[in-house]
Amino acid sequence: MVIWNLGVVPSFLIGVATVLVLRGAASYIKRALVLRDSMADEADAETRTLETNRYIFWRRAFGLLILITLYLGVMGMVFGLGPLAAMLALPALLGQLLFTVAQLGALMLANFALFFGPFLLFGKMGRQTISPDDANYDVKMEDVRGQASAVSEMRRILRLIEQGRNYVKAGGKRERGVLLVGPPGTGKTMLAKAIASSLRMPIIITSGSAFSGMFMGMDMVSVFMMVRAARKKAKRWGGCAIFIDEFDALGNRRSGMGGAMPGMGGMMGQSQLGLNTLLVLMDGVDNPSAIARTLRRFVNITLDGLFMPRQIGMNGSSIKLRMPHLRAPRYNLFFMGATNRPSVLDEAVTRPGRFGRQITFRMPTREDRKDIAALYFNKQKHDSSLDTPQRRDEFARISEGYSPAMIEQALSLALMYAFEDGRAEFTWHDLREAMGNIESGLVQPVQYTEREKVAVARHEVGHAVAMRHFQPDHAPVRLSIKMRADGSLGRLSSQAMEEEFSVFRSQMAGRLRTILGAIASERVFYGENSDGVYGDLMQATNITTHMVGLVGMGPENLTEDESRRAMRYGEYLISVAEMRAGNEMTPGHVAPTLANPKARATVAQVIGCAYIDCWRLMKANQEAIDQAAEALIAQGELVGDEITGLLDSVGLRAYSAADAYPPELPKLPRRDEEEPEAPRRAQTA
Repeated sequence: MVIWNLGVVPSFLIGVATVLVLRGAASYIKRALVLRDSMADEADAETRTLETNRYIFWRRAFGLLILITLYLGVMGMVFGLGPLAAMLALPALLGQLLFTVAQLGALMLANFALFFGPFLLFGKMGRQTISPDDANYDVKMEDVRGQASAVSEMRRILRLIEQGRNYVKAGGKRERGVLLVGPPGTGKTMLAKAIASSLRMPIIITSGSAFSGMFMGMDMVSVFMMVRAARKKAKRWGGCAIFIDEFDALGNRRSGMGGAMPGMGGMMGQSQLGLNTLLVLMDGVDNPSAIARTLRRFVNITLDGLFMPRQIGMNGSSIKLRMPHLRAPRYNLFFMGATNRPSVLDEAVTRPGRFGRQITFRMPTREDRKDIAALYFNKQKHDSSLDTPQRRDEFARISEGYSPAMIEQALSLALMYAFEDGRAEFTWHDLREAMGNIESGLVQPVQYTEREKVAVARHEVGHAVAMRHFQPDHAPVRLSIKMRADGSLGRLSSQAMEEEFSVFRSQMAGRLRTILGAIASERVFYGENSDGVYGDLMQATNITTHMVGLVGMGPENLTEDESRRAMRYGEYLISVAEMRAGNEMTPGHVAPTLANPKARATVAQVIGCAYIDCWRLMKANQEAIDQAAEALIAQGELVGDEITGLLDSVGLRAYSAADAYPPELPKLPRRDEEEPEAPRRAQTA
């Protein structure tokens, strides 16, 4: 039937439009009024989606129709324009409206940039983005010495990241984050530089403090911008690594989870929103791009709203007429964090799937130190005498406790001293001085009196003689009477000839006697001691209470009379200062041990016995100690084999049963009249 004599085609189009509108109205009413809570069965997801899309389409269509009707009515009533003229004026009106909205948006963006732009710029300045082959830190993976297991593990992880497609296809999961844990200076940051120089994908290097900001939410924005930049790099290069140094500044435990309170709160940027944002972004909960999602929704909703079939059959196959589901992007991002305080990190950070995998960096062993020293010796000019195996072995021996960074600093300082002296190569003397400054600070320009100089020398030689006799498994490292920045008048440092990870009672007893050798030496020469033994007595008390109170190392094997005499000496030597060590949170072991009368008696007996042994040794070698002290005064400081040679030259001997005992001490006054029972003679199997 032809409508109003419009012809067949217009009539057909009007009929189709009428049917669509009526069906659309029916779908809208069905969705809005009849099936508001449940559009279809739970299992019929396709029907549910279809009904929802039709409802959305026709709601928008009817809404647009209402807006057009209102627009035409207003234009006709206010401006006297007909429907055709009003529609012709609509593009110009919409253009002006869009221009006004764009102006407002630009003003808002400018205000945001003026206020927050500097902070965002500072945050961007705190990170460095390096593309492959752009970085050249002069550091290779082979240069990270002394951490063979850590480097090997990191190489394995990097191979999976760069070439792990087959691993992923087999069902494996790439590492998302790894935590580098270890003391300062052990090579964590150096490993990151080596990775940046050799990795075949971009890397972003930043620090935990770079995410802090003055205002609340700046840390969150900084983290989001960093990850956004990494994703762009990952799209281009197939992956991107992110290294966060001093990670504990960002991943610190949040309040309410055993962490510290957030201080002044949000206005000062301590909201920890940055950590929350990082955790969410690391989980990879990502969406396709907004443009792709908008286009898919527009196409599918329009086709469903116009009642187009979802698929059509053709030659026994079906062709889908809808855009398929979009896949969430999978960014190959790899996070690395470095910290020397893993205990303060939030539990959500260290769980598997985030930074759950830890690579531990340890302090280097003697062989490691030799290997590390070889690396830096090859880079810096030095005297050829330092290339002998004996010198390298001695350097590795006397540098116990040095991290790779400290070894590098020692050689650099030695070269600086050589240049200051007008030489292009450093010598063993320069290296000794550099190591002394690293360990104890610069030598202080003070002059001892002659009496004080002799007393300090005898004090330190007393340590050395006791170590030589009671710790045969130790070798001296440094013997000095130079005052340094730490305030000590002199020092003796030593180390075990073989590095061990457990200590037996005989070894701890030997260490105790080495400590007490100085006070014994002073009392042999002067009949009294100076206040320079303050630190020695603190160490002695700490070691002995550790032996008795913590690890069950009982009293010395003495007779009852010998035990009582040792107790009287020991009571004088227990350090009250060490008894006060600790606090309410970490009270320590000294005070609880000494508070127990029996344990205190054992402590006094052990210290007293050690002192008696030291006094007898010093008395037997009084002349030899005096000779060694004179040589030490002449040199000021001796290192390594020089100390061994000096002790060999003065003719030390062990004390015998015929050697004298120290003079008797008066009985200590006690609150109770009875003296505590002496520890019984130890039973031997």
